[in-house]
Amino acid sequence: MNQDPPLYSDMYFPNFYDIFRLNKITEIIRFGHLPGEAAKIDLIYADTKVEVTIDKDKKEIGNVEPVPGIPSLIYLPSQKFLSINEGFIAAYYKRELAYDETYYNLALALNALPLRKDKLAGIWEPLELLKKIITSGNTETAEVLTQKDGRFHFHLPEGELDVSLVAEGYRKIATLYYLLRNGSLTKESILFWDEPEANLNPRLIADMVKVLLMLASAGMQIFVATHDYLFSHELSLSAEYPSGNTADIRFFALHKQDRTAGVSVEYGQILPEIRHNPILEEFAAHYDRESELFYRSGESL
Repeated sequence: MNQDPPLYSDMYFPNFYDIFRLNKITEIIRFGHLPGEAAKIDLIYADTKVEVTIDKDKKEIGNVEPVPGIPSLIYLPSQKFLSINEGFIAAYYKRELAYDETYYNLALALNALPLRKDKLAGIWEPLELLKKIITSGNTETAEVLTQKDGRFHFHLPEGELDVSLVAEGYRKIATLYYLLRNGSLTKESILFWDEPEANLNPRLIADMVKVLLMLASAGMQIFVATHDYLFSHELSLSAEYPSGNTADIRFFALHKQDRTAGVSVEYGQILPEIRHNPILEEFAAHYDRESELFYRSGESL
């Protein structure tokens, strides 16, 4: 029996209250918005437009149409999760945890069992690179991460380690590995990753950028929010000098003229095209401060 495709609104506009932990829906309207003026959101996907209006503690969705082939969505937070996964789903159901719904969705995704290798076409190469990053180049171990009853264990060249004994940066990398390994993330998926550089050893950033570019080249759409100079410039170098990379990269910068103004967005193909770039501005300011201190110290001798 054929099933109707899911409604766009059901997939992309779930319960705002659980995701943003709101007391009322109007809390997500920015400060400075005129009293009584409705907030409007337009979202376009696959030539279909959905209109959302938020007004007077209610949400209205208009122009709703079925959309076939909606991909899976995964959001990876900047905070740790792999080490608290055990028992998370049950505790969330009992409302014992003050986490938003995105963490619950991540727990569900991590709960799936690994797929057979023949089901991982298109992402096996980035999976192998992730394994090399976790094991420092050793790929003899069949599985670097397993779980039992919701608790994860690392299988490293030195032996097995409980997830709580592994550095957070490696736990973050392993989270991406396991989501790919169990099919929760596929080459057709959309990945949202908040600050992938958080808790990550700087020596691993270039390799992680390679992984993301490989996944993007395979077809995955990836949105990354970063405040890191090295991470953002590694991506920019890949855009300027593709060298076989087929990923289509865009850079977006958000800024406000003042505290009550709306958010302005600018974008570019490479980072130098972004005029409002606080990462580069502060890095340059740091260099200027260092130079000034150096010359001052020389004058005092």
